[in-house]
Amino acid sequence: MPQDHRPRTETRQLMIDIVARSAEPLTRTEIVNRLQRKKTPHLIDMMDRLVAEGIFQREVVTFNNGVTGYVYSLARAFARE
Repeated sequence: MPQDHRPRTETRQLMIDIVARSAEPLTRTEIVNRLQRKKTPHLIDMMDRLVAEGIFQREVVTFNNGVTGYVYSLARAFARE
């Protein structure tokens, strides 16, 4: 079943909205699952750009299974207060 394609700007805004609504930082997998997409280099690149632009904060964490990964949250400048 092919994935529906949406404009990059829409996907970007959806990522921001998903992370902004979350009470806790989200993993890459959690973000793409909420987008109803697969984790692809394209989507990971979009997350990395949001970090570079200062919209997302990225933290390296070690999960319970010992695997190291990233979690994302909204940068303080963009967080709702």
